[in-house]
Amino acid sequence: MRILLIVFLSFFAFSDDHDEMYQPGWAEYVYCNVKEGLSDSKATKMFEKRRAAYAEIAEGLDDEVGMVVLFPYYTNEEMRNGADLFFVTHAPTMKALGEHSMAMFAATQENPLPASPLECDNASTAFQRIGPSSGEVTDSFMVDYYPCKYKEGADPVAMRALQAEFAMEHYANGAQGGYRYIYPTAGSPRGDGPDFWFSASSPNLATRGEGSDIFWDKSYGSEAERARWDHMTCDTNSTWYGERVHN
Repeated sequence: MRILLIVFLSFFAFSDDHDEMYQPGWAEYVYCNVKEGLSDSKATKMFEKRRAAYAEIAEGLDDEVGMVVLFPYYTNEEMRNGADLFFVTHAPTMKALGEHSMAMFAATQENPLPASPLECDNASTAFQRIGPSSGEVTDSFMVDYYPCKYKEGADPVAMRALQAEFAMEHYANGAQGGYRYIYPTAGSPRGDGPDFWFSASSPNLATRGEGSDIFWDKSYGSEAERARWDHMTCDTNSTWYGERVHN
């Protein structure tokens, strides 16, 4: 099962209306493996050269679309599903994502990118509800992914409201980061997969660890923290290290 990742932090003012604490977004996920026969040093050189050329073209487009690349950190083979890494392109709407893809295709047809060390055979999309966040936006970060299912009788709106209330408590206790709900769409696995993914991001490994310490020391057990679990159940998380590619 593919890991759906979201790491692009959103920053906006807190509100007493929990519905206003979430912004909609879309993402495209592309899963890749390093081509066989390439040494680590050769693959890295090719990757960085192509990444820089791609970013230069993308930064020249007049849009609100960004991309990150994710590498496994605390994962296992099942969580990675065979992928060495993956890219996530974030956009405010599906139209914006489509326009960006078309513009990048046209630009790279005119100015071809350097050779890629990667084979990228699988891709998918997802709708996102982006919650409030705290801390700085950084060019590298950590993200935890939790595959989740709704419990019988769950109220998704109430669940997200409780999560937003708990998040504000957690940030007030000193935690940094952001979170979002990710709803798989085109290209996602069929069958009995997660209803959604919950992702929690942190500026770096130290702030991720600090956030965990704060959770168990101060934030765990609040009314909102406990009540959110009336609506969902989540499996073991995987952890990924991310870097911004452009925007």
